Amino acid sequence: MKLSSAATAIMALSLVLAGCAVVEEVEEVEVVEEVPEAVEVEVPRHPLTGFELGGETVSGPSIAIKIDNTDAGRPQVGISAADIVFEELVEGGVTRYLAIFHTDVPVEVGPVRSGRPQDAELVPSFGGVFVFSGVGNSNVREIIRGTGLQLVEHDTSGGTPDGDFFFRSDRKPAPLNLHIEAASLLESYQDLAAPVQQFLFKTAPEEASAFVDGVPAEEIRVVFSNRIESHWEWDAATGTYLKFLLNGSPDLDADGTQISATNLLIFTPNYFDVEGLPSAKVGQTREAAVIATGGKLIQGSFDTTEFGAPIKLFYGEEQQVFLSPGKTFILLPPGVGSLAAGVTPGSMTYVSNGEEIARAF
Repeated sequence: MKLSSAATAIMALSLVLAGCAVVEEVEEVEVVEEVPEAVEVEVPRHPLTGFELGGETVSGPSIAIKIDNTDAGRPQVGISAADIVFEELVEGGVTRYLAIFHTDVPVEVGPVRSGRPQDAELVPSFGGVFVFSGVGNSNVREIIRGTGLQLVEHDTSGGTPDGDFFFRSDRKPAPLNLHIEAASLLESYQDLAAPVQQFLFKTAPEEASAFVDGVPAEEIRVVFSNRIESHWEWDAATGTYLKFLLNGSPDLDADGTQISATNLLIFTPNYFDVEGLPSAKVGQTREAAVIATGGKLIQGSFDTTEFGAPIKLFYGEEQQVFLSPGKTFILLPPGVGSLAAGVTPGSMTYVSNGEEIARAF
């Protein structure tokens, strides 16, 4: 059948319209490339000082040594080389040091003194070797032995190879003349593992938590008892806090080096009588802390709720504390809940922009 011109035109128009119905307009969509959020990669660091290792590796154990800190025991030999030092209150209102060495282990360290129950809570996170002269009583020895650490005790080392590394120095009279050949002793324990990282660090000192969020602290004084005050002053030239004695003179190592710390931590554990000895509860607890770095300080807390694990530091809204690479000195003045006989809560004063500020524990 032959279509008319009008019918042909109508059919053509219908085909055009039908074709248009199946052609959809495609909207142009802008493609945005997602850039992943930058993640800070933690660089390998020395486990005790936080210095970047570069291509180096850490090997060999640390060595912890109990050292005298009385007027008669000063100046100590080798104390300035320690990576981390704890200052602990003991009986009689005096303090002793628990010094941890790894970066630089001195040929000689002393005077070596006896261990205390609190050492059994502090040393396990470092592992390695623990050197001390003896104990207050046999029960304290068993408490320390319970750590499973490699112990080198003078009083029980007779007839063993370890006994040969102790000697009596001519620097002072007994009992303050017992010293240890630390470097040589550690050579015989090189099969022990290296310590694990103890704190968090930032490579640039100006990125440390106390420097970023803290208040100026040019001078810090911490009272342990009516006999002992730990006095520190910020030294911008060296980027450290320098230690001074009560009479204002520098607190020196026997080699003339002034004791110093890049990071100064003040913990406030409570002291209790353990086997008749005042002992800080520094394990499996969480108490107040002050962290000073870069001439500034922040207030926070220390956490040791996981036994044998490195100490955790917090401030603000549960923010982790980052220290500056270097030596760390940790003061343990008595907290307000201390019940040990003869022990009273410590206190602290610091100078901020020329103003002296007191802080009770």
